[in-house]
Amino acid sequence: MKLMLLYRHRWLLIYLPILLALAVALAMVTRLWHPLPPPRLVIGTGPNQSSYLRLAQLYASRLEHHGIAVDLVTHPRPQDALQHMKPGDGAIDATFAQGLYAPANASLAPADGVQALAVIGHEIIWVFAREDITDMGQLRGRRIATSVAGSSNRIAADLLLAHLHIRPDEVKFVPEVGDSAIASLTGGRVDAVIHVATGDSQTANALARLDGVHILGMERAGALAARERRLRTVVMPQGAIELRSQLPASDLPTMVTQTHLLARPGLHPALQRALLDVAGELHVMSGFLESPGRYPTTVGSDFPVSPVALQHASGMRPWMETLLPFGMAQRTELFLYAVLPLSLLGVALLLRAPRYIDWRVDAALQHIYGEVRFMEEDLARQPAHKPVSIQPLLERLDTLERQVAQMQLPNRYAGRGYTLRQHLYQTRQRLIVMHAS
Repeated sequence: MKLMLLYRHRWLLIYLPILLALAVALAMVTRLWHPLPPPRLVIGTGPNQSSYLRLAQLYASRLEHHGIAVDLVTHPRPQDALQHMKPGDGAIDATFAQGLYAPANASLAPADGVQALAVIGHEIIWVFAREDITDMGQLRGRRIATSVAGSSNRIAADLLLAHLHIRPDEVKFVPEVGDSAIASLTGGRVDAVIHVATGDSQTANALARLDGVHILGMERAGALAARERRLRTVVMPQGAIELRSQLPASDLPTMVTQTHLLARPGLHPALQRALLDVAGELHVMSGFLESPGRYPTTVGSDFPVSPVALQHASGMRPWMETLLPFGMAQRTELFLYAVLPLSLLGVALLLRAPRYIDWRVDAALQHIYGEVRFMEEDLARQPAHKPVSIQPLLERLDTLERQVAQMQLPNRYAGRGYTLRQHLYQTRQRLIVMHAS
């Protein structure tokens, strides 16, 4: 490429490619590194009026204070949201789920499965029965309201009955829950209700206060908890539900399952930390049968724990988030770790770009000077009594002068070109003198 053409079009041929390369690099960093979290978070919940929906609304309110927009997506069943968090779907970013829906072994769960951010509480496996049933062993041959197959109520019922060596075909499961289960127990259409819910559940509180209905404790609860890791045992103290009415009438061994805050695989780490911050605000106070300060925690999770959650639990987080509000911290991190380094690199390249033209001019001129030097060395070796042998040197000099004449140098290099032509002229004069002698 001719030097004059390169110099005249230096913005198009040098500066513009550098700027485009920097823009592409910044776009790739933004796309691959994901320094900024998505602007919206989708939380999946159970049906309308469910406790999970109310909990999700609290999370949404807190997250919006951080500048994160939240979409709440309800499902007919609380566990349905888990199906939309698998790789390839990604319709749901976070949800709440009981440990009963966890894989059989969390440590052997597939790496691409949902991950737990924290255990945020527990839910009680309530067992309500008519007065003629004094222990759970008497549920054999009875009608039990447990909702549909695959629900947490049914899973819990299967685990409790299997512990008591009661086969599923030895009981009659009735797919009723909530108000319909209450009506069925009141009307005598079922003998017992197994219901998984928190201590403030309207259904549980209504069932506990029904005449002719009482709460059953779990025999050998410790043995069941030792064998089934998704269940824990707690003691429901006498009068824990209502002290004045002595509900329950005595201390009862009770089974609970943990409630988890879950995130889909690949959810942006900043959004995971924001969810964990909200969890720390909402669940630090003790709930029904929960000791103060126990939740949220990553200890004993029934689901594989997210690496981000483990780092958060140990106090590790980007230092920028400890100094600035959430949104500003993410933008500042993008600027410091992506925009600023690439900008400095771009400025350095743009400042060094003129040196490329200098290098091209130096290379062209040094080539001519090198040839002249070789000619002068050959000239010094020529015998004075053989002038005819100088003819090849004159031909080489003619070639160099034609190259210099065709070389179009920018005006800023005109002085160097003039000096080179003077040098060639002086060399020719020496050759002419030697040839004439």
